[in-house]
Amino acid sequence: MIQSNEYTTTPRLRFTRFCPLFLLQATFVGNPCHAFNTHNPPSHPRSCAVSATNNLHDVGGIICREVGIDVKNLGEVIILEATEASQNELVEMACATEEEILQSNSEQLIKTGDPYGAVLWPAASAVSDYLLTTVANERPSKSLEGLTVLELGTGTGLCALAAALGGASKVLATDYEPVPLRLLEYAASGRSVNCCGTKEPDEMEDVRTKLSRIETGLFDICGDSPLPPADIVIAADIMYEPKTGIAAALRTVEALKAGSRVILGCSPGRPGRPHYVSKLKELLPDVDVKFQEVEGRTCSGPRNDLICGKYSPSVSAEPKALRVVLMDLTPQKCVH
Repeated sequence: MIQSNEYTTTPRLRFTRFCPLFLLQATFVGNPCHAFNTHNPPSHPRSCAVSATNNLHDVGGIICREVGIDVKNLGEVIILEATEASQNELVEMACATEEEILQSNSEQLIKTGDPYGAVLWPAASAVSDYLLTTVANERPSKSLEGLTVLELGTGTGLCALAAALGGASKVLATDYEPVPLRLLEYAASGRSVNCCGTKEPDEMEDVRTKLSRIETGLFDICGDSPLPPADIVIAADIMYEPKTGIAAALRTVEALKAGSRVILGCSPGRPGRPHYVSKLKELLPDVDVKFQEVEGRTCSGPRNDLICGKYSPSVSAEPKALRVVLMDLTPQKCVH
């Protein structure tokens, strides 16, 4: 059974984390955000051809579609992604003023002004592939058996699902927004058509057992709470601004000092990445700190323009190869 734990309840001010959404809101002068008005969305999402099922699910008021992602050495993993209409609603909530929030009778699903975790991003595929190939192949079992994996900024939960299905003994999936945790919990519960491709009954029982090892919890990398203990700490596409890049560097060192291996993936154009590298070099001056290019995949499907810009390389009509970067740090090589 999926367990949910609140690792931290530290409140954060709205619009202090994901500046791009706030700035974009300011530029749409002729089409401002109106809270919870789905008939007047803040921008016009782009509909792309998608390789997804027609199955829709209501996840606590968020309508989601099933999306199958192929993970190396594992097969298809089903995640849930907010539909075009639900993305509109989440963006409107993120753009709403405090007065509009108070006047609305709707549940405020977005707590910190960040709707980005409701859709998939390219680096998640790269990190998932790396876990199920490089990391798993290093072990005698050729799996993640016996490992505890902590994910920061889980988003739609692809990496957490892949880690659990790859045999991890425990997966702690965290995010500082509750929406991604809801989507992951639902996807891992087995309420979608199937959570890892078509399986025989005995195989599905094994899948359910593995997915039951996922726990979710609220956790803010920019907060003061210590990282939960884990053998491996992973993250994909969390460096959306300088502040989160610096916070990710501090958390990287914290994890390494605690004996955790750290694996981070990042898609093109993330403003926080240079700040992450700069801060990490400052904290680990004797370590060769650099990302390596790996193959990722673009994402397909509708994206609200305030979530993903019209010309973003992260999205294409059909999934295609995309060079992303990945860093793999071990405490043996980094902490003396």
